[in-house]
Amino acid sequence: MLSTSLLSSEELKKIKDLVSPDYLITYSVARLYFTEDDLVDWIYSGIMGAVLAVQTETSAYIKIVDLVTYKVKFEHEIYFDMNYKTYLGFVHVWESHDCVFALSFADDDDAAKFKDNIERMIPSKKKKKNQKKRGEKGVSVSEPTQIKHQGHVGLDKTGEFTGTLLKDLQDGKIDNKLGNKK
Repeated sequence: MLSTSLLSSEELKKIKDLVSPDYLITYSVARLYFTEDDLVDWIYSGIMGAVLAVQTETSAYIKIVDLVTYKVKFEHEIYFDMNYKTYLGFVHVWESHDCVFALSFADDDDAAKFKDNIERMIPSKKKKKNQKKRGEKGVSVSEPTQIKHQGHVGLDKTGEFTGTLLKDLQDGKIDNKLGNKK
């Protein structure tokens, strides 16, 4: 785990009371900014403190803990194929569903180590080395069977739904949501 001289041992103990040390991957000190549209005008969110990289059994998060109240003031899930970038070394940027966030770190070395840890935590489509390939022995889920393409739904030039499946639904030729033909 990353150790930073920017947090006192008392501050770190209080943080570990909030987040299990087993889940705490790395930490540092940073301020949170965001921009909504133009990626030019960055707005300080008013949130600063201990920025944490946290990984549980099922999810990973970036969290910011206020160092006065010791409450989590910001939490963002590290999502599938997240594009986490660095600018000027100490500014890290990533997209959210409605804005772009930036962390401005107090220490360049901490920022670099934090980025390395975050990048290792990002879930990806790339197959992990220890994952079994299809057909290898071990626990696996079977392939789908008896798949039939019974129709097609699309949009015409006017934006209206078209296709054989839609027509079959409208004509009552399909009897249930499973798509069984009558």
